Amino acid sequence: MTSAACDGQREAGAPLGYSYYVVVLLMLAYMLSFLDRVLISLLVEPIRGEFDLGDTEIGLLVGFGFVLFYTILGVPFGAAADRTNRRNLIVLGLIGWSLATAGSGLVAGFGGLLLMRALVGVGEATLSPAALSTIADRFPPDKLGFAISIYSSGVVLGGGLAMGFGGMIAEWAAQTTVNIPGWGLLDGWRLAMLLVGLLGLPLALVLLTTMREAPRGGSADAVPGIGALIAMMKSHSAAFATVFFGYGCAVISAYIPMLWGPALLAREHGLAPAEIGAALGVIVGICGFAGVLAGGAVSDRLARRGIVHAPVLLVLATLPPQCLALATAYLTDDTGLTLVLLGLGTFLSSILGGLQATTVQLLTPAPMRGRAMAIYLLVVTLLGMGLGPLAIGLLSDHIFGGLPSSLATVSIVSLTLAGAILWTGRRAVARSIRAAGQQPPA
Repeated sequence: MTSAACDGQREAGAPLGYSYYVVVLLMLAYMLSFLDRVLISLLVEPIRGEFDLGDTEIGLLVGFGFVLFYTILGVPFGAAADRTNRRNLIVLGLIGWSLATAGSGLVAGFGGLLLMRALVGVGEATLSPAALSTIADRFPPDKLGFAISIYSSGVVLGGGLAMGFGGMIAEWAAQTTVNIPGWGLLDGWRLAMLLVGLLGLPLALVLLTTMREAPRGGSADAVPGIGALIAMMKSHSAAFATVFFGYGCAVISAYIPMLWGPALLAREHGLAPAEIGAALGVIVGICGFAGVLAGGAVSDRLARRGIVHAPVLLVLATLPPQCLALATAYLTDDTGLTLVLLGLGTFLSSILGGLQATTVQLLTPAPMRGRAMAIYLLVVTLLGMGLGPLAIGLLSDHIFGGLPSSLATVSIVSLTLAGAILWTGRRAVARSIRAAGQQPPA
């Protein structure tokens, strides 16, 4: 038996303590990725002022500028995650997106900033397919939902950190000038981007030196080709379409508080960057974190009772109250009520956080998980961070003349579509999970 096989065998029978350590490391990487991804939303007003941008261009920066390469390259990176060392893939991506975020502070105009956003997307496209495949190979099905929810909490913790820490950094940077050797003076939103981008480099070193590659659920030499993956997804097309497009529509609404919340609170409620950061840091970080973990824990409990499509049912239950809370939050003039309802809506929308990846992993055989997750992320990210922000910008600029009605309209439409799709396809998801043999014992 080879040394690698021996290592895999020892890890397969080992306690889960190290596996949870790996999950926490991956969650920190995801948290930093989201910090780098959404920090621009908190800095959007000074950027808009410096470059004289409209809401449509802002929608491109917070949405499609990042999404385009993130989605396109997710599939080949997913294939790499199925065949190569996933730890090394994650480390290279982390270094890449951190440097691109830092570089965002050095650009000369809108075009340069859009390019840096695209490069952030290139780096971050490596993370989730490799991370989720790693987690699925380290945990049994009846513990997978909670483990993935820990990882997925990086979204809300990163978003909360972007708002809270980003708000403080934005205020400090607005009053601070730093001399960058070989470049010159840097301040304001540019300095904030540079400092936040450099945070990822120490974590890359920790991942490289302390995280071992997971023993795979199948031989990397026997990974089926893309044709086999497509054939498998076509044979369960109703289930995959339900998950991809049902969850995707829900994600459109879930991203709005992070991507457009700062602009709404600044323009409609007159809050300063530090106030916005503190408020959204609590809303996204604490309410979102609680929602992600609650979703994973409840879903696992229902799955142990034999409800194999528990993630879909749980998400469905959150949609009506989420729609009411978020639409009201965007339309009311009462700042306190807006913040309370954003907290409630964020808790409910974050329940989806870990459940989307859990569902895809349960539907997919082990040797195909990286690519299946990449395809899922392609669809969902194009909808949630591509179409959603752009639609809001277009509605704000050309239809409603402002953000409140634009945000409420996109939330209501997307959540209604999500509910219709998930309700129609819920039984197909259950059948396909049972056919995949991934469900935990009742």
